[in-house]
Amino acid sequence: MSAESVTPSERREAVRYFQVSPTGAFYATLSPDSEPMRMLLLQVLSSDIPVPHVPQLLGRLTGLSQESAERLLEQMQARGLLSLVEKPLPVAAGALEKVLPELLAPLGENKVMLADQQGFALANSGFGAEEAEAVAGMAGDLMALGDRHQRLIDTHLELSGCSWALVNAVGQSELGFWVLCVGREKFVLVIEGMPYLNRQPFVDLASLLIRRYLDT
Repeated sequence: MSAESVTPSERREAVRYFQVSPTGAFYATLSPDSEPMRMLLLQVLSSDIPVPHVPQLLGRLTGLSQESAERLLEQMQARGLLSLVEKPLPVAAGALEKVLPELLAPLGENKVMLADQQGFALANSGFGAEEAEAVAGMAGDLMALGDRHQRLIDTHLELSGCSWALVNAVGQSELGFWVLCVGREKFVLVIEGMPYLNRQPFVDLASLLIRRYLDT
């Protein structure tokens, strides 16, 4: 979506902007399934400019009536998926190859990597070259395992998402694998130790991936 999709009169009326939270970014990439909340989050995250909260625009983004769209927005705000702010944070920009390592580092205590579904490391912070290659391959295998058992996970176990972890004796993640769904593409965020997905760099990471891969 571009600035041209907002008319001049709508710009004058807009005083607040959508701000997706880390929780909202996680929800947007949790599944490839389309539903109204996820679709609105993807629309906002796919924009290269802050998106104003304008009734007419909200209706176009959701495909709902104005009343239903506003009700949906209230539900999303109550769940902490997004908020309305007067001064939105800047939209992350730059070439993926340069920006990704900077975004990955704050998401973990030491080692963080982003791999694709073929098991290739796309960006890495802290892993050695050989280690990154091996762990990325394992991440690809785990994605394939999740795909094979998705019906069991979703329908029978009624669990959300398809992330995995190697845990210690008290159940804490020592190496976690978070699957991010972006359109037809899937990625794995690999984090050693405590994850920090509740930070703004995770929102920026999701936004960059969505803008690059959502329509592929």
